[in-house]
Amino acid sequence: MKRILLLLLFILIFLFFPFPKNIGSQNEESLNLARDTAKTQMQTLTSSSFSFLPESSEWPRPFRLIWEAIHLDQTAHSLVKPEHWYTLAEMPSELPQAIISIEDHRFYSHSGVDLDGILRAMLANIQADDIVQGGSTLTQQVIKNLLLTHEQTMERKIWEVFLALIVESQFSKDEILTIYLNTTYLGAGSTGVGQAADIYFGKNATDLNLAECATLAALPYAPSALNPFDNPEGCQKRRNLVLKKMLKRGIITTKTAEDIYDIPIILRNI
Repeated sequence: MKRILLLLLFILIFLFFPFPKNIGSQNEESLNLARDTAKTQMQTLTSSSFSFLPESSEWPRPFRLIWEAIHLDQTAHSLVKPEHWYTLAEMPSELPQAIISIEDHRFYSHSGVDLDGILRAMLANIQADDIVQGGSTLTQQVIKNLLLTHEQTMERKIWEVFLALIVESQFSKDEILTIYLNTTYLGAGSTGVGQAADIYFGKNATDLNLAECATLAALPYAPSALNPFDNPEGCQKRRNLVLKKMLKRGIITTKTAEDIYDIPIILRNI
């Protein structure tokens, strides 16, 4: 019964919390101006009227998490070396398309939390009387990876939803996707597509081909278990699933997908 009540609270937060909806195409210049203005005002307020406050790292956890969600870009950049950080414009277009196809195909149409996915996960969790499905969007995965833990508890899931809504109100979809691609663990000690491209293929993320893009998109599901150095067959199977999802979304053609299916994953010489 406790789990059911928590799940219902989880849904109510999504339905009624008054966050702006970050859906579809957006005017990046307007978004950046509004966000920068808000942050400047907050920083001015903190440094003047509330200068007596301790550093944000010393705040109670709820307030600290909200602050970190608002400044998520700063946290992301602090974790990745500049030479391994790539903008969407610097990546092959197939790379973000592959990630979205396999991880969150409704990314550009939801507000950070996918209600359909939540409802499916809720039913599965009630039936199992445990947390067996997450229904996480890319935004929620970013929150989990950068601000929370991976423990399967309802408290963590509720925080994940709450903070995802904050992030969606502060950053554009492209900015969130950029953070995801640059900070997600992809196995073999690699964080982000820039480092993974170097470790697995010995090249810059800019130069990845379609098969390599699909391979990297396969890894967030289970980065250690699907590490192509240790499990090339499993990684190839997941890579082909990514290609099938891209084919289903009309991103690639049947011939393009079929030309790659039987090709083994070609890794750098080590």
